[in-house]
Formats: sequence, C-alpha cells, structure tokens
Amino acid sequence: MELVLEKEGIKKGSQIIVVDSKKVLKSKLNGKEYKVAIAKLKKDYLINISVLDEQKYVALLNLKNQEKNRKLGAELVDEIFGRAFLYDFSTNSKGITSFLEGMMLKDYTFSKYKTKTDFKQKRVALISSNLSEVDIQELKSLVSSVFQTRDWVNEPVNKLTTGQFIKEIKSLKSLGISVDVFRKSKLEALNMGGIIGVNQGSHDEAALVKSEWKPKNPKNPRPIVLVGKGVLFDTGGINIKTGSFMNDMKADMGGASTVLGVLRLIATQELPVHLIVLTPITENRINGKELVPGDVIKMHSGKTVEVLNTDAEGRLILADALTFAKKFNPLLVIDAATLTGSAYRITANHGAVIMGTDDKNIKALKKAGEDVYERLIELPMWEEFEETLKSSVADITNLGSSEGQVVCAGFFLKSFTDYPWVHLDIAGSAFRNSESFYLPKGGTGFGVRLLYQYFKNKFVV
Repeated sequence: MELVLEKEGIKKGSQIIVVDSKKVLKSKLNGKEYKVAIAKLKKDYLINISVLDEQKYVALLNLKNQEKNRKLGAELVDEIFGRAFLYDFSTNSKGITSFLEGMMLKDYTFSKYKTKTDFKQKRVALISSNLSEVDIQELKSLVSSVFQTRDWVNEPVNKLTTGQFIKEIKSLKSLGISVDVFRKSKLEALNMGGIIGVNQGSHDEAALVKSEWKPKNPKNPRPIVLVGKGVLFDTGGINIKTGSFMNDMKADMGGASTVLGVLRLIATQELPVHLIVLTPITENRINGKELVPGDVIKMHSGKTVEVLNTDAEGRLILADALTFAKKFNPLLVIDAATLTGSAYRITANHGAVIMGTDDKNIKALKKAGEDVYERLIELPMWEEFEETLKSSVADITNLGSSEGQVVCAGFFLKSFTDYPWVHLDIAGSAFRNSESFYLPKGGTGFGVRLLYQYFKNKFVV
C-alpha cells in the first residue's frame, strides 16, 4: 500500500473518516450520514456510510487498545480499491499510527512465482495533523523491513540458497552496514563443529555471516549482538521428520530473517545503536555424510557435544555463533530461532517464548512485545532441566528430556554464554498456516517490530 501525507481539501475518491470520539463525527458528516453512523456504531467500529455511489467509511479508534486499531486498519484495507483519502480527526498519534500500521501490514502478498496475479497497488492519501513526514517515513521503513523478513521466510530453498541469501545480506551494505562472510575453510579454522556438523549432509557449504551497524556516536558503549538461526531447510537429518512436519521447513531460518530485518530497519532509521548480527547459515539434509545419533562433535568453545537427535540441529549452529559473540565483549546478546516444537505447543501462533540470564532486559523485551502485540511468555530456567543434558561420553548432549524441551534447549544455549543473554524461541510465531487480520499465511515477520520497539525504548525514547 502506498501511503502519502497530503493537505486538507481533497474530496474526490473513496473517503475514510477516522475518529476516536463519537462527538467529533457530527461536525464531519452531513445529517443523513451522521444518523446512519450513530446507529451503526452501536454495533461496529468500522462502518460503511456510503450514500449513492460515493464510498465513505467511518473508523472509530480505541483510545486504550492499539491492537484493536491495527485489526481495524487491517479490516478496512480490504474495502479499498485503488485510491482513497483518509481524514484523521483523532486526538493523538498512537491510535492513527497503529491503525495505519494494521492497514499496511495487511496489504502484503508473496506472489513472485505466480504466473498470474490480481494484486493491485492501493494508494491512501492521509490528511492528518497528528503525523509528520518523519512519522510516515518511519512507518514505511518498519513495514518494508517486516515485508523483507516475510519474503525471506517465504522463499523456497531452491531459490534462496546459501549463496543467494549471502548475496541478499551483502545488499545491506548500501545502508552503511558492513558484512563479513566466513565459509568452510574459515569455519574449520575456527573449529565450529556445530555449524560444520549440521552442514555435513547438505549440498551447499555452510556460512557464518557477521553484519554490523556502527554509527559514529552510538549510545551503547559496547555492542549488542543479535544471533539468528539460519537453517534454510530442515529435513530433521537422519532423524527425519515424518508426516507433514517437513512441509514448512523452509521457514526454519525465521530467526536469521528476523534479526536481519531488525538490522535493516535500524540502519534505515539510523538509530544510534551499535549492533552486530551473526547468522549461521546451512541446510540440514541427508546425503550419506550427515551426522547420526551418537556422534560426538567439538564446538567452537572447545566443549564436546554428543548428538542424540539430528533434528535438534538449530541449537548446534547457534551455540557456535553464541561462542563467537564473546569476542565482541557484548553488552547483551539476544538470539532468535524457530527452535522447538515445545515452544509452539505453549504459544501456538500467538507469541514467542523468552528466557535468559538478564532479568532487566527480559522485562524490557516483554514490555516492547506488549507495545506492538508481539507477546512473550517467560519460562523459568529450572536446574532440573539442565541435569537432563548430561552425557556419559561427552561434555553435554544436544537433547535433554522430552518434557520441558524448550527449556532444555535454552540451557544448552546458555552453556555457551558468559555474558548477559536472552533467548527467543519463535517457532510458533514466525510462520502461520492461515492468515489473521494483518498477519498473512506464511512468513509473518514476527520479532522485527518487537526488537525495533525494544531498541527505541532503550536508546531513543
């Protein structure tokens, strides 16, 4: 959806009247329209008051619940065909911003491989005293980065190969982001047994990509590091996935897509934050050389891991990246990953699991999640689950108990950290099998808005 800020006085085309009080309507509508509006507003928050052939809508914003405003915007965008004029008569910027965010996030499609498509660009001219050109530009940047994240997740692995993903990450250099790529020889020199081990069954060589945004005067004296799981396709390895569980495994790089989407957005908005993003990239396939249960691998940290399940591969590649993050003396490390089915069974598609060693930043992330409605459930890290990771032949196993598996995975990752650390398991929220309001079927871009809001709250607001 194309959104432009224009001046008052344009009347031709579909009209959208946005208010947050019924009292305001009387001065904005004629007598007949007002009568229709008041009658309908007893039941609905979005109403069509079209008279004759003129398309006209009234949207009543919620002063306290921004998510309702996003959903309202998502409902309305389906009613727009071509060009529309939106008159904002609300009393604050939060409501109209959330309303527009819902409209714009809803207007997404991934149709590049369709030979025929009926998608048509929608153009909304906004007449508002609440928002400035700067506000509109930020909203556009946010939506663009969410859409890019969705696109990466939706890409099939025969198109978004390791090489292609690296190429697209390198395109971020145009925003002032530096990119370094470590391939097989460098990974071997660094003894990154987790990434190399998972990659053994794949056709393409693995990579660890370091991307960095370092403005001149960052507000954080030491960098914050984001780590994202980049398994481009997960067969489960020799512990192969059965039934329909493999169908959506192109989305197993949702963590990498999310942290790169956040990096893109922060660079576009030139936030004064020193940010490093690490994305280990590989596939988890079978070719006769893959890991098998009982194999022991040596990680970048020097720790040895007994691989008991090759479908618990994401934590292996993340562990090497988390160890590598130590060299940057980070202020904080946040990892994001579509890591466990256990997390999905807790949150479904409605949010993500959070845990870690930094209570203050966990609290801040949970608040940011509530602000943008990308909600987080904190799980306690009880030591009984850590005990289940013990191995009789190596330092640690990659599995733990089936009960509390999401926490077991968290403890596995924690054993490779010695700095403030937070883990986000986005297995349930990164990809959907059905649409809901402004969230499409397929990749959702979950985490981009959450982390951006967190950084704004922490360093800008």
